[in-house]
Amino acid sequence: MAIEVYWSLEADTTYNRNIDYLLNEWSETEVAKFIKQTDKVIKRLQIFPESYPYGKKSKKYRKVRLNKYIALFYRYYKTKRKITLISFWNMKKNPERMEF
Repeated sequence: MAIEVYWSLEADTTYNRNIDYLLNEWSETEVAKFIKQTDKVIKRLQIFPESYPYGKKSKKYRKVRLNKYIALFYRYYKTKRKITLISFWNMKKNPERMEF
């Protein structure tokens, strides 16, 4: 049975912000790649939820690099068999503000 994946409000907001950024600064091709990579990673998480390393600031959250600039932070609840996507972090932002 696949693990359920939930999107936090923060994840939904930052995902859409990154898509807007890619549309404004890059191309529709880059947006399509980002969406495809995100979908691929989420499917992998449902099978192997612990396959990515923990973030630097907390052992609660794990980090997946989606591309050179964007990382997905998520939390896996082993007993509930549930994943919550926390945020799509633009790695160009100030790392001091990162809570993960």
